[in-house]
Amino acid sequence: MKTRLRGRYVIGFDEQKGTHVIIDDGEVVYEDNRILFVGKHYPGQVDREVDATECIISPGLINGHALMDVSIYQYGFDRPQEKGYHRPRAWTEDPSETEIFTPREIQQGADLSFLNFARSGCTTVLGITSMVFKRWDDPKWEPEIYLQAAVKHGLRAYLSHHYRARAPYSGTDGRKEFLLDEDRGQRGLERCIAFIKKYDGAFGGRIGGTLFPYTLDQSTPELLKATAKAAEDLDVPIRMHTAQSRGEMEFLNAEYGKDPIEYLKSLDVLSPRWLLTHSLFVAGNHPGTSAADLEVMARHGVSVANCPWIYSFRGEYLNSLSRYQQAGVNMLVGTDTFPQDLFREMRWAAMMAKTAEGSPVAGQSREVFDAVTVNAARYLGRDDLGVLKPGAKADLVLIDTERFSMGPTEDPIRSLVYFATAADVKTVIVDGDVIVDDYESLRVDEARVVRESQGVSDKVRDTLAGWQDPQKPPREIYTPTYPRI
Repeated sequence: MKTRLRGRYVIGFDEQKGTHVIIDDGEVVYEDNRILFVGKHYPGQVDREVDATECIISPGLINGHALMDVSIYQYGFDRPQEKGYHRPRAWTEDPSETEIFTPREIQQGADLSFLNFARSGCTTVLGITSMVFKRWDDPKWEPEIYLQAAVKHGLRAYLSHHYRARAPYSGTDGRKEFLLDEDRGQRGLERCIAFIKKYDGAFGGRIGGTLFPYTLDQSTPELLKATAKAAEDLDVPIRMHTAQSRGEMEFLNAEYGKDPIEYLKSLDVLSPRWLLTHSLFVAGNHPGTSAADLEVMARHGVSVANCPWIYSFRGEYLNSLSRYQQAGVNMLVGTDTFPQDLFREMRWAAMMAKTAEGSPVAGQSREVFDAVTVNAARYLGRDDLGVLKPGAKADLVLIDTERFSMGPTEDPIRSLVYFATAADVKTVIVDGDVIVDDYESLRVDEARVVRESQGVSDKVRDTLAGWQDPQKPPREIYTPTYPRI
């Protein structure tokens, strides 16, 4: 079936210039799951007309670091950052590895996150889960729950079995320490490889696989080298939290005498397959880091995922998305916490770049919009995502310009970056399938999903509180803003 969308603005793509273009009063025509036409006037016949003349028609957004489980970060607001969330060593060492959350609870948390993705116009997500409640790697059954959530909500998802060779715990003095188990790291890698072999390309190509050694300081040289080789063998991307904290910097300098990028360079593993998430503590941004880091990252073609909002409440920021991008580093933007509103994240990426550089021309709208479209697609090796052009996948988002939050529109990209919210997303189409329409998911009961997630969040709170002080009620540890009666 051929469908024509008529929009107030269409964000098309000029392949000769290699850039998005803004088409006033434009049209997009797609058939099945492919775009046929992007421009002013389609000359052929269509089977269905959609009047979206109040909308911006955008390519589907790509969330470069998308938290899929219930967020732990609401319990960190207005508090000092806590070392390793006080995981006891005895809990980390437990040989039975009894899981805290049941498969049903994991599914309930995933439903809330994937609903957020869909409602905020994310048609493709690079999934991530918190390892705070896992001793070494994911339970064998967990990645398939996120896969089923992606299928249920109708989204594209790049998934993995997370793994590591070092597990953190809180030492007797409260400092973060590590248990080392190379064999467990290798087993986790093997589980991830098995997951990728089974599911990469599944469900009509909507599921992709990535290798995911969880963090740089929790990986060993042997695990990183094995990961790089596996990525070549499988022809898949690699993701890893890198240079995300001062503690990681200190550990790498103590263990290897190098900062994060110098260390990775010394292992000879860097390539365009790597997405180094956060990467705040590089490039002269902190004592001990080298100003040459960006040149090394650009030369090896690595990408960086910037998740500014989650770091802003810790008083930290990337310096800056514009600086990295101008140095030749391919920049993505991700949410990494609840709510999964990628419009909010674009806004924070732009504003924090301006703050970091002290310049109103840093953090340009086009830079952050590229980060959630063409840049993310480039990292994935997909020229059919993140763009509206003939032959691309029919992944589209319709954002209503007549909502009160949008106000008058001078430039649609600036409106998306500085004014739009997830609540302004009217319609979302993935692979030609409409998954959100008239501001609601067509796949799930939204109120039920939100309601069921509350119990999982309560369990997160109770677990974190029990680790810190099992003698105190959780409400005495996570105190309310005002007295509760």
